[in-house]
Amino acid sequence: MRDQLASMMEGMKRSLNTAADLLALNLLLILGCVPVVTAGAAWTAGYGYVLRLVRREETGLPFQPWWEAFRANFRRATAAWLLLLACLLIVAGDYYYAVAIAEPVNRFFLVFSLVMAVLLLLAATWLFPLLARFDNSVRGHIKNAVLMTAGMFPQTLLALAIQIGVWLLPLFVPALFYYLGWLWVMFGFSYPMYLTAKLFRKPLDSEPRDVDVTGQD
Repeated sequence: MRDQLASMMEGMKRSLNTAADLLALNLLLILGCVPVVTAGAAWTAGYGYVLRLVRREETGLPFQPWWEAFRANFRRATAAWLLLLACLLIVAGDYYYAVAIAEPVNRFFLVFSLVMAVLLLLAATWLFPLLARFDNSVRGHIKNAVLMTAGMFPQTLLALAIQIGVWLLPLFVPALFYYLGWLWVMFGFSYPMYLTAKLFRKPLDSEPRDVDVTGQD
């Protein structure tokens, strides 16, 4: 009985520590994403931290490790993020043309933009964890993100559903956000990131199979 109680207390303590870490990390992610250009580096640094949490490494509060990872990955993560953002803006332009300009609605551009948006977001689900975990060129990371999306499609789809669903849920259940909106402010970015890291832990803990050493940034 005493051992069970000790185990329960230890689990509760670990959960509270994780919640405190994710709360602090969420604040850092919000601040890091306010200047849109730095969002990629902020996201990469966040994944670097939650991967350590998932492995139950002693991390302490995320301020110093997050900032160190932010600076270390800034160039590469920013280049990858700006490329992704440019692609998403092009896709958004195609969608706008299909539904707002074309008469009647251009079904080809509508379907094309929706499919491309989903594919880009699926690949992005892997891109930033890979940037946080492995040393590679931007081109190599993009290639591996596409390969991992195809090779682990169910997990990737689930991870994307978690990340998008967290923010779509209040749109469908406004009352939920009205009463519990503080949870989104405290954990809206960091907790989905934490769940994604748990889903992707096994391949991210393995050695990279395809490292592109040409054109290192």
